Amino acid sequence: MRIVFAVVVLAALLFAPTGHAETNKACTIKATEALPHIAGLVIKKSRTRPAPAAILASWRGQSQPIMIDMDVVAAGEAQTYSFMCVVTQGSAFVQRTMN
Repeated sequence: MRIVFAVVVLAALLFAPTGHAETNKACTIKATEALPHIAGLVIKKSRTRPAPAAILASWRGQSQPIMIDMDVVAAGEAQTYSFMCVVTQGSAFVQRTMN
């Protein structure tokens, strides 16, 4: 009985929802993959921030979205791309937003 209980606890810990650091990392990787494929595009900086209150007010999902901002340089021109990201069932989903 103790062994079964230990296995159940271990499984719950392994498949528990991801923490903030893991969520940020997964979202940053997914947002990087979603950037336009431009020759010479260089990511200078990326950062995460909470989603705006207007989005959270109407949000119905179980996981709260976060925003990913990526500062890039392409052809000598600096730009910032913003993405909204949600992690559900271990997978990150991103959608580009317009600032």
